[in-house]
Amino acid sequence: MTEYWVSQGNKWCDFCKIYISNNPLSIRTHELGQRHKDNVTKRLATMRKESAAKDKQLKAAARALKDIEAKAKQSYQKDLASLGRTGPFTGLEPNKKNTDEPQCLSVTKSDGMASNSKGGPAPGRVVSTLLNPTRAVKGAPSSIAVNKRKRDDGKVKVITKEEAEALKAKEDARKRMEEREKPFMGLYKSY
Repeated sequence: MTEYWVSQGNKWCDFCKIYISNNPLSIRTHELGQRHKDNVTKRLATMRKESAAKDKQLKAAARALKDIEAKAKQSYQKDLASLGRTGPFTGLEPNKKNTDEPQCLSVTKSDGMASNSKGGPAPGRVVSTLLNPTRAVKGAPSSIAVNKRKRDDGKVKVITKEEAEALKAKEDARKRMEEREKPFMGLYKSY
């Protein structure tokens, strides 16, 4: 007994959004039908419109970037002219190598404004203090992460045998759940 019956199932037509019988005659009949041909032409027209709209959007973005670059270049030239320089300024004097040291030293006056050794005041105030004085170190852990919100009484909490068994069972259940969820590759983590 090598032969057995298998259902042919149905075939999904993406253009018409319907199921058709999965045999060559039904498929050919459907694809030669006017409804399927109309749906194919509609889909192609939609794809052309979307492609044209996308191209138009990309061209508009490129044009906007070009305008921004032109305005930035004009502003840069204007700033150079106001400083009395012409041409591109690299920040280096001739015959000097590029180092991590600042090329021009600024001196802070008593009013908090910095002045250049060559010209007038710097474009803004020199801030010598931290912007957020409550956060002394960048990237310091929050108070929640270091458990500052939990107050320790200094008392040792007595745990009964039942509580210890319940905590152990809870921890074991958490570990079993983590093992069960490993195949999901960290798509979500339950707590």
